[in-house]
Amino acid sequence: SSDLPGIISKVDYLKKLGVDVVWLSPVYKSPNADNGYDISDYCDIMDEFGTLADWDKLLASLHERGIRLVMDLVVNHSSDEHPWFVESRKSRSNAKSDWYIWRDGTTKNDGTRVPPATKWTSFFSGSVWKYCAERDQFYLHLFAEKQPDLNWENPEVRAEIYRSMKFW
Repeated sequence: SSDLPGIISKVDYLKKLGVDVVWLSPVYKSPNADNGYDISDYCDIMDEFGTLADWDKLLASLHERGIRLVMDLVVNHSSDEHPWFVESRKSRSNAKSDWYIWRDGTTKNDGTRVPPATKWTSFFSGSVWKYCAERDQFYLHLFAEKQPDLNWENPEVRAEIYRSMKFW
């Protein structure tokens, strides 16, 4: 099985094979628009993979056998469904306004909004800028539109990411 209980059921087999490290792709809460790399909660498990209790059991089972666990944690961006981004996109003046990278664009004569000038393209193709009518601004997304980039210049963002890392 491809969930946490499935991995738990194979821990003895992994030990027999001589495995000493297990690397998990993202298992965090996510709408799963990009295989879990669009995290909507850095401190919870995606329902399809199990529960936090399953994760605790997996970690204990691995450690009992001398196997380490590496977690794939993406901190460049979150999901656009993460509460931080939901709040950030509401206005330019809320508490999480600058937790993501926002820029003004320009308006063409026909009224259409044009993103900031850049030669950058998203890893998933197209512009790295996505317009948000709520703020009348563009947010940066180096990957998919559903993965807005976090603003690492903001010390509150860094503190929350570090808190999430310590959680695990």
